[in-house]
Amino acid sequence: MWQSLQPLIESLFVGPVWPASVLLLLVLGYLLLSLGTSWDLDGPDLDVDVDVHVWQSLGAATLRWLHLDSVPVVIWGGLFACVNWLLAYILWNAFDSARHEPTLLVSALLATRNVVIAAVITRFATAPLAPFLGGGAAYSEETLIGRSCVVSSGEATPTFGQAKYDTGGAPLLLNIRTDGPHLAKGTSVRIIAFDPSKRIYSVTLDTDTSSGTHT
Repeated sequence: MWQSLQPLIESLFVGPVWPASVLLLLVLGYLLLSLGTSWDLDGPDLDVDVDVHVWQSLGAATLRWLHLDSVPVVIWGGLFACVNWLLAYILWNAFDSARHEPTLLVSALLATRNVVIAAVITRFATAPLAPFLGGGAAYSEETLIGRSCVVSSGEATPTFGQAKYDTGGAPLLLNIRTDGPHLAKGTSVRIIAFDPSKRIYSVTLDTDTSSGTHT
């Protein structure tokens, strides 16, 4: 029996197919474990914590474009893992294996190509789901005013800061400025205004729920 299964197993763990197979197995294992233990299927929040303004903005825009701000991570990741595996398996067996040896460098380059294509396909595949699974369009600059978020940079000041706004999926990453005090990472703040020209939110200490300190 092993001899009959060996060619199939080898075809799943060769060249750029093996990282896709491992990812798919991890996702399937997580789903089975979640169902068996009644874990939260929304998956963990996607925490992108950086202190550089440009990369923070770029990361937030990428998450929104991929619908990771509105579609639960476990659903997006499950679909991505399936698409990525199908691409890797089909492209390798139909095209790539005749042109390339399954060396580490070639496998890494082909796997990267597959990941990019799979991410784009997953983005468009989840577009119809986004309005029903998350906040997507409901989170605009106007609707965020008056709501609370949490400082995610090292600190937030009148001249610099970032914060996370919980959407139930991947958090929105906001550029913020305080109304005076320096607020530590983890402090809960309330949004009081938005500057559309700079795309910056003004915040004040949320005295009801804040868990941080300020100076």
